[in-house]
Amino acid sequence: MIISILLLVVTSFSEQDSIDFYINKGMNALYVEDYGSAKCYVQKAIELDTTNPLGYFAYTAIFRLYSSDFVTDSLIDSFFLYAERTIEKANCQIKKKKKDGWAHFFIAGINMYFSSLYIEKGNFLKSLGFAEKSVKEIGICLNLQPELYDAYLLKGSYEYLKGSFPLWSRYKNKGIENVKIASRNGKYFHTMAENVLCILLQRERKFDDAIEEAKKLTERYPGSRTFLWTLSKAYLGKENWNKAIEVYESLLENILSGQPGNVYNIVQAELALATCYYNIKDYEKCIEFCKDIFEVSGKDDRTEDMMKEAKKMYDDAKRNLREGHPSPEYRR
Repeated sequence: MIISILLLVVTSFSEQDSIDFYINKGMNALYVEDYGSAKCYVQKAIELDTTNPLGYFAYTAIFRLYSSDFVTDSLIDSFFLYAERTIEKANCQIKKKKKDGWAHFFIAGINMYFSSLYIEKGNFLKSLGFAEKSVKEIGICLNLQPELYDAYLLKGSYEYLKGSFPLWSRYKNKGIENVKIASRNGKYFHTMAENVLCILLQRERKFDDAIEEAKKLTERYPGSRTFLWTLSKAYLGKENWNKAIEVYESLLENILSGQPGNVYNIVQAELALATCYYNIKDYEKCIEFCKDIFEVSGKDDRTEDMMKEAKKMYDDAKRNLREGHPSPEYRR
């Protein structure tokens, strides 16, 4: 009898360890945009336990990052499919074990994904509804398991958003501190929390801190577009033009090789480079990037505003070359 119980315990632990192994491998592949490998690893985790919401939640994260990386809704149906499966599996877990903090975390995470999606689409009312659902589940989750550190990413992100309104500005620093907790101690999503932390630090104009954190991510994941975007924007915000040029050129090379048809991202990176070269008074390089923007931007209607910005910069750079005196700085 004792031997049977011991075998059951060992089997249970080894299965969860295996699931964790595949989830972590999947997340590491995701952070370097190796979506095929990420899906393969997460699928193995799901096959080990089809009742566990973790695998479905990780799959949802893959589709969410892909949509952001490629600026596309092409896989939106798959995103919603796995999001609903996550909630379904989490609710089943709660029925079996009412005090399952992780199940509430997964529901909170899906609702936060929904909220961020509708913010991008400009539907703020719908976004607020999902954010409120998420906050409710986060509260339950942390009441049940205060040391479930991944949940502090969701809690902190909401607090920072709340702190963006004047009457609640005190929540901003609290939000950043909670995201920092998730970035240091999270079990599955600490890397995601580190990236969010960088973005929040940038918003607060704490560029040196943001750069320090983002450099750690690019060193750990040298092939990652996601983290190159974060680092390049931090240098751009600090107006460290030369370092921004260095990182944006690496990013542009990555985009051209990894997603050559992604006109939106190409134009974003080239406009940033044009801005940097303008500000170090290398007007010829600025003009070169602007010309490329004019050539490719017509292939994606969403680049219209960026193209207009490039046109104004192009005209100023051309005039500056003719007249030989500096034009006003451009900042993005």
